Amino acid sequence: MSFRSVVTATLLLSGLASAQDFFISADEALKLVGKEGVRFVAADNEKEFEKGHVPGAVEAFAHDLQLLDDVRKCKGLPMCEAAAFDFIGKKLGVDGATQVIVYDAGMGVNASGDWFFLALYGHKNVKILEGGLASWKAANGPLETGAAKAPPAKSFKGEVQWQMIASRSDVEAVLKEPSKTLILDSRHKLEEYTGKELLGGLSSPGKEVTVARGGFIPGAVFSPWTKYAGNKDAEAGKPTLKDAKDIQKQLEKLKKNGFADDKQIITYCHVGLGRGSFQYLALLKAGHANSKVYIGGWSEWGNTPELPLGTQQ
Repeated sequence: MSFRSVVTATLLLSGLASAQDFFISADEALKLVGKEGVRFVAADNEKEFEKGHVPGAVEAFAHDLQLLDDVRKCKGLPMCEAAAFDFIGKKLGVDGATQVIVYDAGMGVNASGDWFFLALYGHKNVKILEGGLASWKAANGPLETGAAKAPPAKSFKGEVQWQMIASRSDVEAVLKEPSKTLILDSRHKLEEYTGKELLGGLSSPGKEVTVARGGFIPGAVFSPWTKYAGNKDAEAGKPTLKDAKDIQKQLEKLKKNGFADDKQIITYCHVGLGRGSFQYLALLKAGHANSKVYIGGWSEWGNTPELPLGTQQ
């Protein structure tokens, strides 16, 4: 069996038939506005939501879906299972039968975070709005302004897709035996990678903590999400991800850093749900199914003083 056949089989077994299957066009999404059993979820922050959003949408800022205290307590999950199920059901008004469409301004980074969060906890019907709000507006999609209205609460309980994530212990194991796994740092600011810029994250709901140390995981290769993005400027009509062949070409450039088609990839950013999840989607589109996101990301690693820091060559 060829490597590509192995990839396809792995994708089918995991329920991830193709990265392209996770997207929906603005024209198709327009047909679903106001329909029973459909929920639009805006992945950008509250201020952006209030400026204009899809009618009936709820807001879930991707960056705030990772809680460091929960990451540490619950085997690397962004939220402990009960909290996540409660959030999905009550805050988002989503149950297992709901068709969910997540979107952001158009870059796809935050939308990928919401998509990953829902898919991780076992929701099987989540789509990313291709081109985000920019394409929605270009298609004359209706907009509302103001704060989100609480949706009718529903009950959700899925099955965690553990194969999608790597825990801190998984990453530490890679440092001891790096030959079979490549770690990619998907942050787009070199200042984060070099430790000159320190970002914040939520340790628990409403409690933000700035990371204590800057830098990168030893051995991690700086490979910004923007290299895989088809619409980093959030323009209407542009695809979220580059063409699969172009993504593969980018991966080929990483061979000098240890990339191989049969090697596992662990990608991370600051909180996993955003730049890391975007890179995960890009890897799937290129046919690299053996990929995981380290959700703890730099938020966990940089706030754990006993863990080693990478040094620039």
